[in-house]
Amino acid sequence: MSINPCRGLVVDAPEFFGDPDFRAWLGNGRPKFTWYDGGEIDDWSDVVVLVDPGLSGEGSDSDMPGPIWDRIVELCRAHIGPDPCGACHYMVRLTNLG
Repeated sequence: MSINPCRGLVVDAPEFFGDPDFRAWLGNGRPKFTWYDGGEIDDWSDVVVLVDPGLSGEGSDSDMPGPIWDRIVELCRAHIGPDPCGACHYMVRLTNLG
């Protein structure tokens, strides 16, 4: 067993879930780290994205709509800061709560 601590944020962002491009990305059928199971988006549609700790803009879900991904990376820069030697990606949980 290997255990690595990681850093992350919880972002209440109903505006993301209201964006048609984000909704299309969320429901595009590609695997995601999420509670969302298709159909209507609701309060249980949380999704977790992984952001490279060097904050270069890379990450598991950097294929989402660019302006939303860029905002997530900006939030990581502002609230966590870069960690170029970090072993684990930052975890950002997006919620549909306001």
